[in-house]
Amino acid sequence: MADDDIERLLREVNATTSGSTGAGASTPKKDVAPRSGEVESSSGGAGGRLAFSVVAAGVTGVGAFLFGVFTPWTDALDMGFAAAGAAFLTGLVAGAPRWFSS
Repeated sequence: MADDDIERLLREVNATTSGSTGAGASTPKKDVAPRSGEVESSSGGAGGRLAFSVVAAGVTGVGAFLFGVFTPWTDALDMGFAAAGAAFLTGLVAGAPRWFSS
């Protein structure tokens, strides 16, 4: 019985990938257009990128600064500025994730 199930699944996969509809093959779903008012890109536009970059720079800069304060062999101020700058640039290039704009 297990061989019959495997053969049936293989036929369905073959029919789906080849584009033909055989017996038992399911038709692929059509692409759904986004509803009006939805943003297609995950960045949320230029305003979303800038806001995310500023927040990421602040959080990362403060975290690196605090790490530098508690470790005596590092320079806290330089670490904070470097981390904030790197996070800001990365946020501008990569854009905001979907959870930030929702």
